[in-house]
Amino acid sequence: MKPVVKHQLKKPLAVCIAVLLAGFITFLSPFLKMQYWFADSMFIREQAVDNRIKIIGIDETSLQEMGPFADWSRQQAADLLQFFDPEYAPAVIAFDINYFGERDPAGDQALVEAVSRFDYVVMASYLVYDKRLEQTDADGLKMNTLYIREIEKPFAALRDVSRQGFTNVIQDQDNYVRRSLLTGSSEGETEYNFAYETYRCYMESQGREPVEPQLGSNGSYGFDYTAEPGMYEIYSYADLVAGRCDPKVFKGSIVLVGAYSAAMMDQYMVPAARSTVMNGVEVQANHVNALIDGRTFTELSLWSSMLINVLATLACVLLLLYGKFGVGVTGCVAVLLAAPVISRILYQQGIYWRCFLLLLTTIVLLALKILTGYASERIRKHQILSVFRTYMAPQVVDELSKQNNYRIELGGRSRDIAVLFVDIRGFTSLSEGLSPEEVVDILNLYLGNVTNAIFKNGGTLDKFIGDAVMAIYNAPLDVEDYCEKAVQTAYDIIESMNRVNQELRESHGREIACGVGVHCGKAVVGNIGCQYRMDYTAIGDTVNIAERLESLAKGGEILISGEVYGRVKERYHAEPIGEQSLKGRQDKVAVYVCAAEAGREV
Repeated sequence: MKPVVKHQLKKPLAVCIAVLLAGFITFLSPFLKMQYWFADSMFIREQAVDNRIKIIGIDETSLQEMGPFADWSRQQAADLLQFFDPEYAPAVIAFDINYFGERDPAGDQALVEAVSRFDYVVMASYLVYDKRLEQTDADGLKMNTLYIREIEKPFAALRDVSRQGFTNVIQDQDNYVRRSLLTGSSEGETEYNFAYETYRCYMESQGREPVEPQLGSNGSYGFDYTAEPGMYEIYSYADLVAGRCDPKVFKGSIVLVGAYSAAMMDQYMVPAARSTVMNGVEVQANHVNALIDGRTFTELSLWSSMLINVLATLACVLLLLYGKFGVGVTGCVAVLLAAPVISRILYQQGIYWRCFLLLLTTIVLLALKILTGYASERIRKHQILSVFRTYMAPQVVDELSKQNNYRIELGGRSRDIAVLFVDIRGFTSLSEGLSPEEVVDILNLYLGNVTNAIFKNGGTLDKFIGDAVMAIYNAPLDVEDYCEKAVQTAYDIIESMNRVNQELRESHGREIACGVGVHCGKAVVGNIGCQYRMDYTAIGDTVNIAERLESLAKGGEILISGEVYGRVKERYHAEPIGEQSLKGRQDKVAVYVCAAEAGREV
């Protein structure tokens, strides 16, 4: 595949991967648990408990005074009901206790008679689940793992004088209880859940119509928790049986009776008590409270959540990949701010949308965009500085890196610079009789010394032109006394030729001489070329004059223009040789020749 085609496919491929991941992680258990935690943090707010709801708990005191619960006769339940004075009777009494099957005839009869004294008593039933192979609409078979084989109920006589509701709870994937089925059916018989049946009885006692919560696609609904453990009015079962409480406090209330001891193993993890567990009877109390206050909700299905996540992720990815950096970042931030607000508004309308995955996906995308942008910038900087190191002094490159204003793009800008040209005299004739390898050795030795002299004085190596070298000063960074540094470079080059010639005499029996030209003035400096190849260089009349001066210079001679001399005459001695006609120019140029000796400062 051609590189261009590969580049064209990168962004669409990134879009597809991001969208697929956004959809895929919706169904992953660890992310679901994180969603639950985030949603609980957003929505669970402690509220004032309904004082009409009271709990009678089978607590440690009750077990100590009355013995293990497994040994209790149903007469004990009858004794509890005898405590309530008909004049101060509760509106509803709900037993979160199983009274399945007949046990002790006397105790059973006593309980039935006690229950019959009250209008609204709710007893616990239980949905017994099983697996069943069922026919589908497509003439296929599927295994139903939530088939209700039967509804286990209180013994017949008790069932006739009471109402029933199943106490099964639904535990989400993080094992927390947030939802419940409204009804359960088996063999044509349907029952409400325990909390709703209790709520329904209470509403009937008040002459009001109960309101069924809106259900999700799986027949369940969610409910808010009002309080943490221990915040409802709780009374010890033993205290009531012993007559140590005032029956008047229960008048018109909703009384829930159930286990309130860890030994009875009826405890659950709930969003309102993350640091501990809640007894089952308190879960039922919160459930009834939510039904009375209308604080139930319908949870969006996983598929709906996935669709929202995918669409929002797609929008963010498109903005990040195809929009400007600022637009993409702004779009992601907008999603991060809007999603919780929308989620809260939906929740107030009874729709539960866990937006955590969308927030997580957006944060990841935003972080990747920032990190890749930073990495790209670092790589670009490294590449640019690597290029600059080939034609700039190390100290100039270091300063350029610190300023962080480097650019490598087409175009240039006008700057006042000094330009130096140096060239070997008679190199063509010099190379005659030498092997190509020997010519290269001589050039490398010469060019190495010239480059060192340029870098030593803070110049920028513009280019090699055969045996000629071009250098500029005061670009890309500002350089103080750049004209003086250009002239000093010329002296250093001439001086270095003594060392070069000594090596050449010893190795090749040859000598070389070079001429130098220096001019200053305005020039366009920048990257010249095209997107496939660029050179950092200077162009303009200033460059041409410097080159012409170098061509006039004899071996070992430094020629500078009148403009350069005017800037360096306080430090360097030069003799005028008059105005000279330069090739390609109509106007003559004032030319000065610098002293041949090094150390030349006045």
